[in-house]
Amino acid sequence: MSTPSDDWFTLPQIAEMLDVNPSTVRHWVSTGRLSAEKRGRRWLVSRDDLDEIMAQRRRRAGRPPILDLPPEQGEHRKGLSMVDSIDLSGET
Repeated sequence: MSTPSDDWFTLPQIAEMLDVNPSTVRHWVSTGRLSAEKRGRRWLVSRDDLDEIMAQRRRRAGRPPILDLPPEQGEHRKGLSMVDSIDLSGET
């Protein structure tokens, strides 16, 4: 992987390093989550800013997962159709 310099990285390089879609990195830049500078036709991110986003991702990865409990009998969950919540067993 070639870099413009050891201290600056392109958005596709960052996407590859973080194993995310390049559009995700562009979104981070457009929303201000990741600082970048436009140099010519390229957006470049400094090593310090890359280190910060990597630290944020490590902190988030260290959090315990949110429990996703199975739905209770008859409970309707987002993304399920009405048919998914109907009991067809014949028991009343």
